[in-house]
Amino acid sequence: MPQPLQTMPCRVTGYEAAYEGLNISETYLIAFNDICNNGKNAFSPAAYTDYVGSYIYIPIISKIFGSSIENSTIYFFLIYGLFCILLSLIGLFRLYKSKFAKIYGSFAIISVGFLCIFISDTYSFYGLTSLALITWWSRFQKLENNKIKKIFIFCLLTGLIIAFSNSVRGHSGNDLLVSIFFVSIFLLYNKKIYKRVIIFSIILIPIFIFNFYLKNLQDKAKTYLIENTNAEEKYDLNYVRAVWHNAYYSLGYLQLADTEKIEPTDVFSVKKAQEIDPYVKLFSKEYENVLKMEYFRFVKNNPLSFLKIILAKSAVVFLYFVIFFNIGIYFLFKNKFNIENFIFFLSGITFNGLLGVATEPNYTYLLGLFSYSSLYSVSLIEDQNTESFKTN
Repeated sequence: MPQPLQTMPCRVTGYEAAYEGLNISETYLIAFNDICNNGKNAFSPAAYTDYVGSYIYIPIISKIFGSSIENSTIYFFLIYGLFCILLSLIGLFRLYKSKFAKIYGSFAIISVGFLCIFISDTYSFYGLTSLALITWWSRFQKLENNKIKKIFIFCLLTGLIIAFSNSVRGHSGNDLLVSIFFVSIFLLYNKKIYKRVIIFSIILIPIFIFNFYLKNLQDKAKTYLIENTNAEEKYDLNYVRAVWHNAYYSLGYLQLADTEKIEPTDVFSVKKAQEIDPYVKLFSKEYENVLKMEYFRFVKNNPLSFLKIILAKSAVVFLYFVIFFNIGIYFLFKNKFNIENFIFFLSGITFNGLLGVATEPNYTYLLGLFSYSSLYSVSLIEDQNTESFKTN
């Protein structure tokens, strides 16, 4: 059982190292004494194998307010969580009319929001960012009659929130992008409505700018390490998040007796890569290629076992969906079918579900699924009460 408001110890150690590196080098994303990544009393890339955002923001909070890294970490995740809950509630009460939807929606938002805050860490962003924006974008048609300037600003703010979220936890805001994209495509091809495509394009503007800025910080950090340290001998300096590392060890999810033994741990993936190539840099492009080849070798040699693993993960994801969708099942079959709403929520639910299937169906990876499933129920309640009101 996780402790509330507790971030992984090595991640906090990484924040402390990033803070020390920033003080010494005056350069973001430089770590000093990152003992969890073999950087004792030495410079190394901050956020090694991780997403870079929180390694920038938390040291900044600590410098501005003079608080410890541990407290700054708590403030960072707590404040973002409360912000997302508040933003979601504002959207609910502004755009939803049904009293039942508002009551149930408030319960769902507060429950899922505080679950994310309780879990804390960067995983919380999967659920919190979705939570913050779904109530607004699932009823966006009610905002479309606003002045163009207001819509433009709203789209830019949406893009900024998504970009910020993705910088802390990759893909944590992309479920909203996927939902908006598929609804835009549906409206374009079925109703010849071009406005949503333009709106989607506006959302991308701050995302591209934000990512360009982060890439610039990464390049500066890389240059500093190459020119002033020997870190390049030990580390890959491209600030790339490992993907196949996680995918490979996830093949050990079922621990099937009739297949090769794979332990679902980070340590096992590292040992496997080093067993094949003892000189490979951990989490480098070469390291990822080694594990990618091992992943597909396993799939080729054990197709039935792989299918069992995928089905087992999918079953767990579906069970979580049913738990958080709950009364939405009743309204889904009772209501008049709303294709636009269905596309919006199905896209986000599928995207988040695939995260669990691709890695592990651990609840920390599925917080976005919880948000989407819960708020789809709220949306269906709103549709039901709106239809009943029109009929009466």
